[in-house]
Amino acid sequence: MIVESGQLALVLALLATGYAVVASVMGVARRSPELVMSGRYGFYSTVILLLVATAALVHAFVTNDFSVRYVAENSSLAMPKAYTWVALYAGNAGSMLFLAIIFSAFALVAVGTIRKRLPYTAPYATAIMAMVLLFLLAVMVFLANPLSRLDVVPLDGQGINPLLVHFGMFIHPPVQMTGLIVVAIPFSIAMGALLAGKGGNDEWVDLGRTWGMIAWLILTLGLLLGSWWAYTILGWGGYWAWDPVENSALMPWLAMTAFVHSIMVQKRRGMFRMWNMVIIIIGFTLAQLGMFINRGGPVPSVHSFAQSAMGWIFLGFMAFTLVASIAVFVSKVDTLKSRGRLESMLSRESAFLAQNIAFLAVAFVTLWGTVFPIFSETASDVTITVGQPFFNLVNGPLLLFIVFLMGIGPLLPWRRATIGGLIRALRIPLAAAGVVGLIFMIVGPRQPVATVAFMTCAMVLAGIGHEWVRGTQSRHRKGENYAKAFMMLLSANRPRYGGYVVHISIIMLAAGAIGSSFYSVQRDLVMSPGDTETIGEYTFTYTGTTHQSHPDREEDYAQFEVYSGDTYLGEMEPFRAVYPDFRIASTRGAIHSTPLEDFYIVPSDFSDGGQAVFRVLINPMVWWMWASGPIMILGTLLALAPRREPSPATLRVPAGMRPAGV
Repeated sequence: MIVESGQLALVLALLATGYAVVASVMGVARRSPELVMSGRYGFYSTVILLLVATAALVHAFVTNDFSVRYVAENSSLAMPKAYTWVALYAGNAGSMLFLAIIFSAFALVAVGTIRKRLPYTAPYATAIMAMVLLFLLAVMVFLANPLSRLDVVPLDGQGINPLLVHFGMFIHPPVQMTGLIVVAIPFSIAMGALLAGKGGNDEWVDLGRTWGMIAWLILTLGLLLGSWWAYTILGWGGYWAWDPVENSALMPWLAMTAFVHSIMVQKRRGMFRMWNMVIIIIGFTLAQLGMFINRGGPVPSVHSFAQSAMGWIFLGFMAFTLVASIAVFVSKVDTLKSRGRLESMLSRESAFLAQNIAFLAVAFVTLWGTVFPIFSETASDVTITVGQPFFNLVNGPLLLFIVFLMGIGPLLPWRRATIGGLIRALRIPLAAAGVVGLIFMIVGPRQPVATVAFMTCAMVLAGIGHEWVRGTQSRHRKGENYAKAFMMLLSANRPRYGGYVVHISIIMLAAGAIGSSFYSVQRDLVMSPGDTETIGEYTFTYTGTTHQSHPDREEDYAQFEVYSGDTYLGEMEPFRAVYPDFRIASTRGAIHSTPLEDFYIVPSDFSDGGQAVFRVLINPMVWWMWASGPIMILGTLLALAPRREPSPATLRVPAGMRPAGV
């Protein structure tokens, strides 16, 4: 009965969402606030209905109700109950329900905010978000119902994919899926303003930026968590392989990064109005493409769901929204004329524009490399995949150029910079870059590209530090002590200095990627118990193997005693598990991590005599990539924090200006 209640809730949610679309559109057409309000409340009701459906599916998992097809396909009696959360979105149908409940919750908050701050936009934005949710619900009800019953009930389920049995799977997939679907909210705000004829009215910009940054942050965390999962469980010693599903999350991230930067120019100068609409349309389209690839589209990936016709349904909806968005844009383009113009190539606006173009160029290159196998197979019946060398060769310089602009842009004034002013602004950043370059020339390994990349990172950090010091000193001269001056500087301009904190985290991420890409050391070794090897400063002894049998898998653990010089680092224990029912094996590396470098051991094969094959790596500076995540969250929250308005009690009015009686 509980399952049937969930099925009914899905159907009612579909009807309520359909009503929200119709009522919102008709309410605007008839100028009926009552109809608009009823549509909004219909949209709100979907959250409760989807909670009922989700609770029904969770109950089916917890009680091992294998009469539910999705439960039978994604769990088993041997599956730990803790992984019910992972199993909820492990397959196509369950992930659709997850997308729907998450999007309805975020959209509930968004619609409430839009109604208060942009009432003329609210009906249009509500209708657009309701259409997105309507699509998800229609797919579930008619094509992939997570609560559908089986005619014959199995005694046990098929079990969860072994690669999902990892702590990272509790966080990475839901965060990644949330980021992709939440892009629909800033898209709805922008399109809603455009449909209302207010696209050129910059009142929507603040709310669009806020939701753009929320979507950007969630996508960023999803990418970092996915890289961490790949690094720790896939057993190849890396964290990014330009896999199609990795790329599918990166592309909308690039577009949203461009959007949250470019929209600041619209807010400050009233420029880039058309450009920002184009970027948010691209961002939403790429987010839908990401969901298409994740649904088991034609592009092969180790991360995607099983091959499914559902992916093509997503592609069709993406085509519909893209065509509709372009039609709205063309019909309303006259309302998007900028009130400012680009006055000089040496200006902050120009730096933002150049950075935007670079972001979209990386997205285009990534898109082409991702979908190229489809075109090659269509043209020649031979599938040609594009590997890491292509992406690194083309995107590497573009990404370095973006980091360079990240250092230059904030130092440039709005409108126009003079050559003399630019030289003065760049003295300290360029000096810092020169010092880093000199250090690498003297003591570092000769890697010219890596040296230039680290010099660029140093330039950005020095520029941020110099701006912070100047601002703190300016407040200190007005009587504040340095600690208070520093904190008040953050509080007075949170978007600016929150952005600087985010930039610092990006440099941490870039430094980790550069160090591990150019200076990594790797060896593949065949070792027997008692063998000792040395790589770099690390000496490690293979002491033996422990075998463990479980109902669903066979595990082999290798024990190593590891030293760095004369310092004993402890015992490291990588392992390899074989899952006979799934006919796959998974490995988990043992990692000793420090800010300087990671020492990484991963097994690839074990023989009966105790001999085994291991891959051993020294990956410099990877720690900084994972450490950048909390800093990024902090900076984004600071940038999103509302400005503190002075209270009436703190406002001081000169005596001569006070009204009588005060």
